[in-house]
Amino acid sequence: QQKEVDRYQALIKQAISSKWRVPFSARKGQECVLKLRLIPSGEVISVEVVKSSGDTAYDRSVEAAVYKASPLPLPPAESGLFNEFREINVPFRLESRNL
Repeated sequence: QQKEVDRYQALIKQAISSKWRVPFSARKGQECVLKLRLIPSGEVISVEVVKSSGDTAYDRSVEAAVYKASPLPLPPAESGLFNEFREINVPFRLESRNL
């Protein structure tokens, strides 16, 4: 079950990363952590920065990417895993992107 949760967390991060437009001010090594609240369809109902990168443009660019990527990939309802995804923290570190 944890393997499936990890797989969907990676899919979520990949979906968001594909929509992320890194701001010019971003520096290698910057990281912010976002708290996402989702509904069973994968729609994002809220995004909150829980750890700022220290660069408002960077944080906002990641937040915007989350909304652009919505709905996010989630396990099928019958898997019973949705509660693992109702509220999740997702870190975004610039080094993890292929620029």
